[in-house]
Amino acid sequence: MAEPAHGPSADPYRRRGTRFRSRRRAASLLFEAEMRSVNATELAQERQELGALNAEIGEVSPFARSIVEGVDEHRSTIDDAISDHLDGWVLDRIPAVDRAILRVGAWELLYGPAETPRATIIDQAVLLTADIAAEKSMAYVNAVLDQIAGLADHIKAAEAAVAAMDESGAEHSDAHSDNVDSPMSDGDGDTPTSDA
Repeated sequence: MAEPAHGPSADPYRRRGTRFRSRRRAASLLFEAEMRSVNATELAQERQELGALNAEIGEVSPFARSIVEGVDEHRSTIDDAISDHLDGWVLDRIPAVDRAILRVGAWELLYGPAETPRATIIDQAVLLTADIAAEKSMAYVNAVLDQIAGLADHIKAAEAAVAAMDESGAEHSDAHSDNVDSPMSDGDGDTPTSDA
């Protein structure tokens, strides 16, 4: 009886578990939404409803939906982070499937569950690229996400600071408008009278 094989070559799907399938589904939904010019979150909701009725379509996992919704919510920051590291390429000019994979990986690095190691996120994106995109894309998907991972803490801190400033400004504006008296009021709600 042969001994069981060990290592990555033992089972090529060993690292393609539930989370990998969710990432793949999210990338597919983002790709389809872009090709059809529809909202990705709405498409995921539609597929979720169809999947509940038809097992062949399959349900959209909560993790896949959170990726799609997160990419939609933070698209500008995600696309800027990717664009900053494409090194000679323009985001709109790379293949749409590569854009979808990069957006999935960048969302997870910047907004995903903190317990997932960054190396795992990048590794999974490269595996996903090997599965559904061109082999030549693997190197730059790896390089771009690696650079985003290195800056993730700075990007998160900058976003938190901007959000805090926006919140502080809104609170200050609300407080200021509550304390401003009418120019015709003496502060007690009465209109002042002239002593002249």
